[in-house]
Amino acid sequence: MTQGQEFAAPPANQGVWPLAVDLDGTLIHGDVVAAAAWRLALASPFGFFRLVRWLLRGRAYAKARLAREAPCEPERLAYNRPLLDWLREQKTTGRILVLATASDRRAAEAIAAHVGLFDAVFASEGAQNLKGPAKGAVLARVFPGGFAYAGNETADLGVWRYARAAIVVNAPQSLARRAARLCAVERVFPRAD
Repeated sequence: MTQGQEFAAPPANQGVWPLAVDLDGTLIHGDVVAAAAWRLALASPFGFFRLVRWLLRGRAYAKARLAREAPCEPERLAYNRPLLDWLREQKTTGRILVLATASDRRAAEAIAAHVGLFDAVFASEGAQNLKGPAKGAVLARVFPGGFAYAGNETADLGVWRYARAAIVVNAPQSLARRAARLCAVERVFPRAD
């Protein structure tokens, strides 16, 4: 597994685009940053105030500090099992899989290492908050021949604008329809109610 900046994408595998997978709400049920903030608040009565101070320096900075102060525990996360099973199938076909998230790089790399399927990780780092159109632009630059993106929320429309295909996960049908206006919908994983 490589960091996103170091990843050199090979050509698409016979018309199958590389697949970038979102983390929060897509690969896992929940939010890595929210869980870290909760752990920080429980560990110290001043944790909340520290988080506010970090947020004043920007989202990416706050995410990095949270990842350091309240490290992610990948083995304790609630993974989206149907999606994870499908990703394993995709990997056996030789499809390139990358984790692309607005969460901090430390947390993303720990999760990617735990899952063991991803060829690279693209994540927030330093002053860059990798969300929405910023994530789409990075993926389009790395995969100039096109890519598919698995996401779950309105912010992912900013990525699907750049993508060739959408995998809509754990989202309302209205989001799948909006994604279909931007690119082909390869697959829909319905909400697990």
